[in-house]
Amino acid sequence: MCTLSFIARGDGYLLGMNRDERLARGGGLPLEGRDRVGGRALYPTDGAGGTWIAANEYGVALAVLNWNEVAQAELPKDRLSRGTLLPALIAMHSSAGVDAVLGEMELKRMMPFRMVGVLPAAKEIAEWRWDGSQIALAHHEWEARHWFSSGLGDRQAELERADACARAWRQQDAGSSSWLRRLHASHGAAAGPFSICVHRPDARTMSYSEIECTPSIVRMRHAIGSPCTHPAWNELSLERAGSGNLQPESVR
Repeated sequence: MCTLSFIARGDGYLLGMNRDERLARGGGLPLEGRDRVGGRALYPTDGAGGTWIAANEYGVALAVLNWNEVAQAELPKDRLSRGTLLPALIAMHSSAGVDAVLGEMELKRMMPFRMVGVLPAAKEIAEWRWDGSQIALAHHEWEARHWFSSGLGDRQAELERADACARAWRQQDAGSSSWLRRLHASHGAAAGPFSICVHRPDARTMSYSEIECTPSIVRMRHAIGSPCTHPAWNELSLERAGSGNLQPESVR
């Protein structure tokens, strides 16, 4: 359950993500900087080492959403969390590198997912979809876009939240950082299971994460708690590595 928003900014971008989760799972742990093979990365964790959003020093960002509209295949008892995807992939600088590592992972032990990759050096937005049996890759234009998921139905979430986003894009400051935060804290007519900031008896938006990539800086801001409550920010930055100086990707 999540809402992910991308806003293009020339050689950079803004990316905002609500993590909607069952109350029993908790809000996760604060944002940290981490050393990965091939460079530095920023991401919060779910408390078990997994994450739903990450960025590296080259400005590459990855985000994973549950895919609830496909049949759930029976998984082995030793199934893997989808949260393990991004720590294994965030060292990559290209969609080809991500593909190579995905090909080595035991995806059949994972529930279906959609994973979005933002690659600013190539101005590429890639989306991988795992349906439980095969992985497919699609590419999107370098322009504003939103993704939605909900355990109560991805299609219903998309209908209601896309309408809320369309209305928000008519606002004078649409596309700004403050606008993005307001959008992800919004409830529309009322707070509920399909509002962008989710409120359910058993689940809610547990955190908000935002990545700002400029030609010189990759900055991540993270707040644990429903964004409508204005929780405190945890913020870290990396100097953005030059797109002309990419080192060879290390595939495990």
